[in-house]
Order: sequence, then structure tokens, then C-alpha cells
Amino acid sequence: MNWDAIGAIGQTLGSVAVLVTLGYLAIQQRDTRRDLRRSISQSRSEANRELFVTQATNERLSGILNRVDAELGVIPADTFALLKQKGMAAEEITAWVGWEYANWVARVQNILFIDELPDGERSQFHLSLRHFYGRPGRSRFWYESLRDSLNPDAVRYIDNLLAQPG
Repeated sequence: MNWDAIGAIGQTLGSVAVLVTLGYLAIQQRDTRRDLRRSISQSRSEANRELFVTQATNERLSGILNRVDAELGVIPADTFALLKQKGMAAEEITAWVGWEYANWVARVQNILFIDELPDGERSQFHLSLRHFYGRPGRSRFWYESLRDSLNPDAVRYIDNLLAQPG
């Protein structure tokens, strides 16, 4: 074997090593981008959830938000009127809406990254979505009343899930 052949083998191995390294770096970059996107989404979700929990638990804030919502018609008028007719105080309605929104934000975070959930967690999550939105109750009523203002991808996901047999 001469030095030219050894040199050619070395160049070939070096080229293969460069290609493997570039492939590895591309995979790392994709994973880093996905992790960053998820981190930003999760941070935004946690901030929103905290705001809605505050709305649901702070009576004074609930009263202020209720007056603003009533003036602007944020809570659909028919929904608001129905709940008031049933005897709910305006602050109770605002607290309930805030609580439902806080739960919604947490669920949307799972929907956006549903493929990353292990099978058992995904099954449990689907059961909880069916429980909250697939049967009559406060969460379904909230969902149906405000669905046009909710994340359309999440609404579509839930509607498709509920359309499937149980």
C-alpha cells in the first residue's frame, strides 16, 4: 500500500466524519429550537394561568373585572344573563370564568405538545378532556359559550376528540 492510497482513505474517513458531525449538529439545532419554543410557550401559559387564578381568587379584582366585562360585553350577554337569572352574583360569575380560563390555559399547553406526552399521560389527559368538555356541566357550558374566542387549534383538537367514540 502506498502513501497515496493511505491519504485517500484518510480523506474519505475525514469527509465521513465531517458529514456525521454536520448531521449531529443539525439534529441538535432542531432539538434546541423545539425546546426553546416549548419553554416560551410554557412561560406564557404559566403567566396567563396565574393571572386567571388571581382573577378567580381576588374578590376586589373580580368585582372590577366584572364591571368592565359587563360594560364591554366580554362574557356573552346571554351567558351572563342566564347565570345572573340563576342567582349567581356578578363576582361569582367572574371568578368562575377566571377559574375556567386558568384550567383552559393549562390544557392548551398539553394540546400544543400532545405528541410529547407518554401514552399513559396522553390517555389520562384525553379522559380529563372528555370529562370536562364532553358531558354536561360548568366546563362544557363555559367551553360552548366562549369557544369562538378560544385557541382555534385547541378547540378543533377537543372537538375531534369528543367526536371519537369513547
